[in-house]
Amino acid sequence: MRTQFIPEVRFARWASLFLLLALAALAAACAPLTRGLSGDAVASSARPAALVRPAAGFALLGSGAASPLLDTELGMRHAEAGWAFYADATRERQLAVLLAEAPTGWQWELDVSSPWREVRRDVYATGPARFSGATFLMPASADPFTALLPATPKLAPEDGEWRWLVRRYTQLHDFRAVKLVVEYREPVPVGAGEQLADALDAGQQPSGRAAALLGEFEARARAAFSVTEYPAGGVAVEGFAHDARTVHLRNLAGMAGRMEPIRNLPSDDR
Repeated sequence: MRTQFIPEVRFARWASLFLLLALAALAAACAPLTRGLSGDAVASSARPAALVRPAAGFALLGSGAASPLLDTELGMRHAEAGWAFYADATRERQLAVLLAEAPTGWQWELDVSSPWREVRRDVYATGPARFSGATFLMPASADPFTALLPATPKLAPEDGEWRWLVRRYTQLHDFRAVKLVVEYREPVPVGAGEQLADALDAGQQPSGRAAALLGEFEARARAAFSVTEYPAGGVAVEGFAHDARTVHLRNLAGMAGRMEPIRNLPSDDR
């Protein structure tokens, strides 16, 4: 005989299911946010739930947490940042990972461009991440991690300041409350370095040998790290330690970028 469900029984079952889902969502929301290092990987249990791991050959030179002061339209504001910095044995191939969180009532700007002229802007998807990518030249004086590296070569006055060739990947999370930045750097390659630098200074695509060198550089940038989902069961994580002695705070603020007050306008993650 077919069972007949009376409305009260059906409602009770739906109510129980809704309660279970609500409790699961509450448990997830109340779970402690874990950020730090899991081995040599930058780990974040949420917002974003990801592991950013350097490729083989990159050694961890330093990591930490800091509260850089950012210049905003409403004056100076602190952001919270956790970072890790890696390099190969020559210290010429470098990788930096930054997780920056805006204070309550603030969000990161949708424009994630650097202060320098950029080329090769595109979208790079890897694992759970979907980055905005760009390539540019960064002066050594703007580097947050100079204390972890040998001194850069001194150039003749007419050659200006030493600069790094940088490929930066950026993604915004949690309604722009959190920014993930992964940055790969090398010296400007020899061979067609002057032609490449001239093109980047003008914000133009290089041609010929310089274009080939830039393509090879960007391939190395993509191969320098991987992003995977944070495991559902969690991983052992050592939290970022606050230590401002090994990082240049003003330059770290520049790497974090720009933020703005929340004005209750609809916005999407980039």
